[in-house]
Order: sequence, then C-alpha cells, then structure tokens
Amino acid sequence: MDDYNITRLIWERLERGITEMAKKFGKRLHRTAMNILGRREDAEESVNDTYLAVWNAIPPKQPDPLSGFVYQTGRYIALDKLRYITADKRDGRYDASIDELAECIPSKVLEETVEARELGRAINAFLAGQRADNRAIFLRRYWYGDSVREIAKDLELLPNTVTIRLGRMRMKLHEYLRKEGYCDE
Repeated sequence: MDDYNITRLIWERLERGITEMAKKFGKRLHRTAMNILGRREDAEESVNDTYLAVWNAIPPKQPDPLSGFVYQTGRYIALDKLRYITADKRDGRYDASIDELAECIPSKVLEETVEARELGRAINAFLAGQRADNRAIFLRRYWYGDSVREIAKDLELLPNTVTIRLGRMRMKLHEYLRKEGYCDE
C-alpha cells in the first residue's frame, strides 16, 4: 500500500492504517531501533511507540512523504529511549558511528539548537552533492546506525570499501563544514 493510502487510513482512524504502516515500515524501524538500543524488547517497545506517535500526529499533520516521517519519528523515539536507559552510565551501542562523525562536527555547535538546525541543513546540502550510492552508505551508517558489515553485505561491497568510502566522505564533510564556517581549523 502506498504512503498516501496509509495516511488516509490513519486520518480516518482506521486501525488497518497501523497494520499497513507496520507491513511497510516495520522491518526498517525495528532494525534501526535494534541498532540504537541493542535489545529486542526495547526495540519492539520503541517501534510500537513509533506507531502510536504517528497515529497521534495524524491528524493534524499530513506528512509527505510518510516514510521519512515514520523513520524520523522512530529514530528519535529510539534515541530518547536510549538516553533514558543509559542515564548516568555510558553505553556504546550507537556511539561508534556517532564518534566517527565527531571528528568533523564541532561539539560546541551541537550545543545550540538553532546552530544545530543550520548544521543539519549544511550536512543535507553536502549530501545532496554526493553520489547516490555514497549518500546511501552515509545515511545507513550515521542515520540508521547500520554496521559497516551490514551495509557491505546489502550493497554487495567489501567491508573495507565501505569503510574507505565513509572515511573519505567524513574528510569531505569536514572540509565542507570548515568552508561553511562550522570548524575553526
């Protein structure tokens, strides 16, 4: 079923909308939640919370595309759950991919919400200028939290190839952000 019809079902408050949303987006939602949270039970709870959040957001929202809205909502819910679970302790489940990006994103920028939004726009502009396959690798690693091994397997690449491409993209991103005034170097 397409996004429009799923949104329409949810708008009309038909439970079938949740069922169709789960069929279409459930696998990726669960995988992303697992990558972030690391425990099946927490991931399942996060996915169910995502369905409820989307149900409650429609109406008044009419997200287009629905897929982006669902995945973004799911990712934020999983990250919030991770923060809750790991309060007062360090947990490394999602840290590896974030630590890789930390080299090219200055932490002081991330402290300010407005600047973080501007930084998000700059990263989106950078990604728009990249090849589609590299953009997909970047998003899978740093948005969905997929491992290098998973990305390589799904894209039929060697893990070393994925690692090299990610490294090159991080260097390019760092240079791009420096030129945009986000880095002091």
